[in-house]
Amino acid sequence: MQIMESIKNLVKTELERIDGELFSISINQNDLGYDLNNFLKSPRKRIRSLVAILYLKAFSQNIDEQIINILTAGELIHNASILHDDVIDDAETRRGSITIGKKFAPEISILTGDFLLSIAIEKIMALKNWNIVEIFQKCTKKMSEAEIKQYFLRGKLPQIDEYIEIAEGKTAKLFEAIFASCAILSQIPLAKSISFAKNFGILFQLKNDLDSSSAEADKKNQVFTPKDIFGVEKTIILIDNYKKEIRRELAELPNNIYKKGLEDLLNGL
Repeated sequence: MQIMESIKNLVKTELERIDGELFSISINQNDLGYDLNNFLKSPRKRIRSLVAILYLKAFSQNIDEQIINILTAGELIHNASILHDDVIDDAETRRGSITIGKKFAPEISILTGDFLLSIAIEKIMALKNWNIVEIFQKCTKKMSEAEIKQYFLRGKLPQIDEYIEIAEGKTAKLFEAIFASCAILSQIPLAKSISFAKNFGILFQLKNDLDSSSAEADKKNQVFTPKDIFGVEKTIILIDNYKKEIRRELAELPNNIYKKGLEDLLNGL
């Protein structure tokens, strides 16, 4: 936890700007508005924004308003997917509080997620860049397809390539969309940025699936992950392989405190 806070402090100003955008969101329904505000403010990693900002700043890129728009849109899409997932998984709690779906109704959780998506679309459209609009459109499509595939695989043991396909769609695609969009608006290499984002996103999902709370939810919903396919030890080997690839990619970045922050973040996963 202390290491994570230290890493976040490297880009504290930029993360606070994103928080400011998210915390200013309001909805015309007092009770729901209060819970939505708490949901957005509750303990959070902001991992997508954190990794992207560190990567950009490692290349000495300025984090301007357009980049903040992209990162905020990414956080909104992520949070919308959580509100939808809570309904799919019939989740009782999220981030230490009762889920919006349980407090109000599943339909309200879905609609609130849609509300966040609409704001994300506003922020993406404000960039007036058709390539970025297309990137996020394809991203949300892949996210939905992956969730659908995972739902219909419940109770079935997937092949490892099926799991990776789902992990890429559910998690890595949003990392990729954020990094690709940032690359378009800055001076960082596009193909290498997308590769890094994809590998980091899949690694993040692998680590999440080993987490005890995630494991409990997966068991409840009969969702099988690599630890079920070939055991914890081999899953850790798979994780280490992704870490090695990410370290190789990080080695190509300029040496500075932001690259070091990414290396420390990777070591902490």
